[in-house]
Formats: sequence, C-alpha cells, structure tokens
Amino acid sequence: MSAGVKVLRPWDVWFEGLDSDESLRAKVTLRAEQGLSLVGKSPTIACDELRSAWKQIYLPCNQHLGVLRKLVDRARGNASHRFSCVKTYEDAIYARSPLLTVEPEIWGLTGLAGVGKSSLILALDRALQPPEGFCLTPSVPACSRPVVPLILTAERSSQAVLCRLANPVFVGGRTNISPSGLVQHLREWLFAQGTLLVPVDELQSMTRSEGATTLIANLLTELNDLGPYLVYCFNYSLGHKLLKRPQEDKDRLFANCLLLDVPSLGESNWRDVIAEYVRVAPGHFELVPDRDGPELYRLTGGLYRLLSILLLESCRQAWPSSVTRPVSMAEVRRAFQSTAFTSQRADVEALQSINFSARERARHRGLVCPFTDASLSPGGAVEGKPISGPRAATTLTVPAAAAKHVVESALTLEEKGVLAALRCAAGQAASTGRKAATVTRLPRSGPISAEALMAGADLLSPARAKDRSVHKDPGGATEEQG
Repeated sequence: MSAGVKVLRPWDVWFEGLDSDESLRAKVTLRAEQGLSLVGKSPTIACDELRSAWKQIYLPCNQHLGVLRKLVDRARGNASHRFSCVKTYEDAIYARSPLLTVEPEIWGLTGLAGVGKSSLILALDRALQPPEGFCLTPSVPACSRPVVPLILTAERSSQAVLCRLANPVFVGGRTNISPSGLVQHLREWLFAQGTLLVPVDELQSMTRSEGATTLIANLLTELNDLGPYLVYCFNYSLGHKLLKRPQEDKDRLFANCLLLDVPSLGESNWRDVIAEYVRVAPGHFELVPDRDGPELYRLTGGLYRLLSILLLESCRQAWPSSVTRPVSMAEVRRAFQSTAFTSQRADVEALQSINFSARERARHRGLVCPFTDASLSPGGAVEGKPISGPRAATTLTVPAAAAKHVVESALTLEEKGVLAALRCAAGQAASTGRKAATVTRLPRSGPISAEALMAGADLLSPARAKDRSVHKDPGGATEEQG
C-alpha cells in the first residue's frame, strides 16, 4: 500500500469518546431520570418503584473506572488485530474463515456479592455501544455488537449456553446440532458481528450440581476458543471452589484476574450514591450523605446492594400502611436490627471480624478473597498467579482498608481518643528508638560449709523444742507439759 493512504477502520466508531478517563466516566454514568412521587401509595408499590429506579443508577468509583479502562484497552487491541481493515474483514467473511485471537485470554472479575460486578459489565456494554443499526461494511448486513453479555441461568450443559450466542435462524427448529458445527457457526457469527468481548455473569447459578466446577471450567474453555476475549464474573466462594481444580485449569482461569473491592469511606463516590438514591424520591428521605454516610457505610459494609436492601427495609419500617412521612436514620437503625435483614446483618458483622480472626476467616470462606498474595495495580488487576491450598483460603496478608474504616466507625468518642493516644505513643516510641532495660543483679550466695549448717541448726533448735512440748489431748484441749 502506498504511503499516505489511510487504512479505513470502521470499528473506530466504537471507541469514540473513550480516550480519557473522564470521557469514559461520563459515558458509563447513569443517574436517576426524574423524582418519584410516592405519597399515598402502598409500601409494596413504593418499594418496587424505588428498587427499579435505584437499579438504573451507576456512578463508577475510581476502582471501577480503572477496570473499565483495562477492558476497553483489551477490546481495542482485539479489534486492531482481527479487524485491521474492511478488505480483511470481507475476505474472512466470504471465505468462512474468521480471524481468531492469536493468544486467547480469559479475564476473571471477582469481588464480594453486591460490590458492583454486574453493574460494571453493563457499563462496559454501554461504553462500547455502537450506533443503532451500525454495520462494519454494507456488504455484510450484520449489526455490530462489540460486547455480547451472557447472563447464565441454571443450565446443565455447555451446549445449551452456546446456543444462546448463536444466530436465532441457525438454531431455530433444530434439535440435533453437532458440537463442531455449533462452534464453527459461533466463530463466524461473532466475527461477523465484530464481537470483541464476551462477559459471562451469574456463574454461581451453575454450582448446584455435583460436577459444577467441571462444567464451569469446560464452558469457559469452549467460550475462549470462539475468538473474542472472555470475561467471567465470580464471587469469592466460587473462586475457592475453582482453586481446587487441576493446575492446568487454574493456570488458564486465573492468569488474568481483576479484583473489585468495596469503595473506601473517604471516597466521594459513596456519598454521591447516597445522594443519588435520595434524589430519586425527593422529600421522602431525611438522610444527609456527609452526616449519615459513615454510619450507613458501617451498617452495610460499603456494599451497594446491601445499601439498597437496607433503605428499602427502612421504608417498610416507616410506612406500615401507606407512604406518609419521610424515612430517617431511626428507621434505618431499626431496619438493621429487623428480622428481614438478619442474613445481611450476619454478613456485615462477619466482614468486620474476618480481618482480625483466623477462626472467623475459616468459618466465612465465602467472604474471604481467595487471592491473598496478589499485588493490586491502580486498576484493580491482579499481577501474578494466586496461591492455592489452606493458606489461600484462610489467611489475608493485609486487612482491607474498608474493614479498618468499618471497625473505627463503630468506636465511641472515648474509644477513639484511646486509640489516638495509643497511636501517638506508638509513633513516639518508634521515633525515639529502643531503650536498654535496667537489670538488677542479685548477689551470689557463698559456698555451703559445715559451720553454716551448724549455725542454722542452732537457730532452729529452740523452736523445734517448743513444738515438741505442745500436744493436743483427746478432748481437743491444748496444754503444756512441765
């Protein structure tokens, strides 16, 4: 090709406005559209409307933004390799020989339940959403889909999952589809759509069977051979189960892992989410993010899902028959102690204790990250491979920053003063260095001689003679003989 001729790359439209982190944040952020009027409605209807509105809200914190940036960059690299120009794309389509990834990559996204993994996957789909009806070339009338999310249910075979990715025309009315024919069709169909990433969510729904980890490992391996990069979401409990797989499976599944942790209390994102929740129904919540944010953080462990559940239960506490008065922190505290919040309250209390007790970590393995020796990059990527075995399941190298904030927020003013004094004393002791202890030596006793023994006997003989002269009669009376 002659110099100066620009190669057309139709997929550039997918990445418009994603060059900077701020533009990426603006594209994936979702806020409440308008305020809800709940006055006079029943608690059930009001809570359903609040739940639906809160599910639409997504305000990415810095950690979410770092993970999104990493996945967008991987998608851009996949596009530049497989869709270099229109001619290459058309030749591969007509030859029915789709270009596959040179080195297929499996990316894992893990974190506690409710930390925002599913919301991040939906945000990734929005970030790379092309214009409606956009095709890479007019000669191939297939609407492009750079991201194809796959939400699993209780499937019992990998072929049932693969059929959900296929062209409906291909699988419609067919009962027997050969595995090789299905895989070849998916490679061609996903390539025609320009699919770059396939995020897989709700893998825990497949863990009900006995051979669940085998089914999950085989499914992820088959999806990884289709061409697009694979991103699968899993919680900590599933991570512990997958770590029991053979070494070759662990090397494949955990080669690239991204960790999502709860936001720190110092981040403005936590207060922004509370403010957005309150803005959904103006006048129905007497919550001030700056004032009530720390207590809400302590009651929910910093998990967005638990925040939504706790506020909905607070609404039921404040509105027994109809929506009449605003919800205050008094109803939030009662909701935290309610029977409906028992399971979530147990998880929050366990999260506060697992960082300080090995016994609690062993009891609540589903709340402990299986990757203990991993160093985290600013985007949350795990660099290096996780360790397996009992130590990976029951120990943490460094307590999470969120757990530290949760514990300190539960202290009273007097306890916080004692903690500050102890930290001050520890800092002064570290700055002054160690001092040598004063040791008082005891005098050594001299050698034992015959004269020393005789002197001791003479000292004790009067007392012994007096003891022999005193006796007790049968009636219990004591008398001295002359």
